[in-house]
Parts: sequence; structure tokens; C-alpha cells
Amino acid sequence: MNSSRKHIRFRKWDYSAAGAYFVTICTDQMRCFFGYIKDEPVLLTGVGTDDHPSLPYPNVDAYLNTTQIGRMAWKYWREIPQHYPFVVLDAFVIMPNHLHGILIFDKPPNKEWKPNTFGPQKGNLGDVIRQYKGTVKRTTNKASLPFKWQGKYFDRVIRNAKEMKKAQEYIWSNPGRWKEKEGSAKKIFEDVEHSFKNL
Repeated sequence: MNSSRKHIRFRKWDYSAAGAYFVTICTDQMRCFFGYIKDEPVLLTGVGTDDHPSLPYPNVDAYLNTTQIGRMAWKYWREIPQHYPFVVLDAFVIMPNHLHGILIFDKPPNKEWKPNTFGPQKGNLGDVIRQYKGTVKRTTNKASLPFKWQGKYFDRVIRNAKEMKKAQEYIWSNPGRWKEKEGSAKKIFEDVEHSFKNL
């Protein structure tokens, strides 16, 4: 599992640094714990800049009909800034078996650059994601709901305004591109990476 992470982390980047991060997290074995896609407006999860989960995504015609676990995943993503005040939420979407989101770290420049390392860390992207995943898992356990995350996650440091726009468009269009049994986490990670090529 750690060997997979080495390939998807930006090794020279300090993941506690100010910046914008595109994140993808998948459920264990790509099971559709969060809901199913419909082609009509229903209860949604998704766009981080909206204040209510029943608002539609911009310019798309497919939506996520959430389960109780899907609503938990949406709720606790929205609450990330309560635990990490330096985090600003941008666009995000929760799909049947994975989620994509943009997290902006709004903080002063680091006095000391600390390239990506493995092991216990605090105040960086890995810390934020672990806290989020742990909160969802603990809550589902308390509710006696079967749920498990995949161990790894994908991230990309968003380098400029063009990449930010591409990331937002990718997120907002995701429900409309859903296919039943979409594929493996590897396929989803590769699809995300492919969307940023030639920028």
C-alpha cells in the first residue's frame, strides 16, 4: 500500500504548504456505499461552494441520490474547516463509490520547507484526509452501518488558474460521466491524471 502511495505523491512537495490540492478518495473494493446516480434532481452531495446539498451541479444532467452514508460523507467533508481553520473548501463531488474535492490551504508561507515524508504528520494534507476518513468511519460504526474506505488516496497539487478551472470542471461534470461499475480505483486515478495532460 505504501508503495502505491509513493507513486501518487509529489515527493518534493511540502504538503503542509499553502496551495490548492485536488483529492480523490475511494471506497473499499469500489463498493457503492454513497448512493446511485439519477438523471433528475434529487438530494445531492457535491459542490463545495454551495450551502445546501439539494442544489444542482452547474450545467449537468445527472445527480447522486444519496444513502445515509453518502450524507455522512458530504456532511463531514463540509466540516473540515471547523477542524482545520486554514482549509478553504472549493468544488467537490461525492459519487457512488468515490469522491473528488479541492482543498485550498490558506496560510502564510512555511518558514521551513518539509518535502513529503511518510509517518505521523500534523497540519498537512495527509493529516486532513486521515481525520476526515476516520470521522466518517467512526460515525458509520456507531450507526452500525457497514462501510470501509480504500487505504490509499490520490492527490494533485494544482499549479495555476488553468489547472484550477480544469479541476472544477472535472468535478462538476463527474455525475454526468458515471457508468455503472465504473472500474477500479486505479482507473479513476488515471482518468483524473489524464484530464490534466497538455495543460
